[in-house]
Amino acid sequence: MKENIKAVLFDVDGTLFDRGLAQRKVLEIIVRQFSHIFGGFEMERVAKAFAESDRITTEEFEAGAPSNSLRRKRSRLFLQLLGLREDEDLADAITEAYVRDYPTVDAAMVGAVPLVKELSQLFIVGVVSNGLPDVQYRKLEAIGLQQVLSCIVLSEEIGIRKPDPRIFRHAARLLQLQPSECLYVGDSYASDVVGAKASGMLICWLNRGQSVTPSERAKVDFLISSLKQLGEILREP
Repeated sequence: MKENIKAVLFDVDGTLFDRGLAQRKVLEIIVRQFSHIFGGFEMERVAKAFAESDRITTEEFEAGAPSNSLRRKRSRLFLQLLGLREDEDLADAITEAYVRDYPTVDAAMVGAVPLVKELSQLFIVGVVSNGLPDVQYRKLEAIGLQQVLSCIVLSEEIGIRKPDPRIFRHAARLLQLQPSECLYVGDSYASDVVGAKASGMLICWLNRGQSVTPSERAKVDFLISSLKQLGEILREP
């Protein structure tokens, strides 16, 4: 099975990029920038409110909601959850600050950068992500991976979101490969495992939380709890 792999494709958020860490760093910047608004709040309360607003809007995005208004909605929910009055100008300013700073922080997952760079010497490497272009490209650049990727396939650029298998097949076509020649690595069972498997790709589930497989809809080819294990698997003869 491994001998047929010509390309290794990765999810971004939760797999290569630590979204939670990046958000925490950016929130600290926002709290300092708007100290007259957030000065009386403990950082943990601010982080909890933002995490909840992000969870709600992310679920809406994954359910197919248009992306163009969700960032602003997240900022409004964030303020509401902190008990602050809903101020459109403030929500817009927070959104602008977040989009400006979030993709520029170095928040690579542990081991992600050296692994992808190593694999780029052995395989074609790329990413397939449900994400917005104005931040995803900059994230990959910030962690030092954009230059080694042979393809960057983003849902909002092609109009297809994971787990639709067509987004994975699109990546294979860009690389002039068959899906069966690609291994996809991702942390989400619903988006990554189900979608990539349905496309005909091999799948490596990065199951850091040791979650129970929710169904037998898509059996994984490789199951790992850290990216280090992926390197070990692919180096084995």
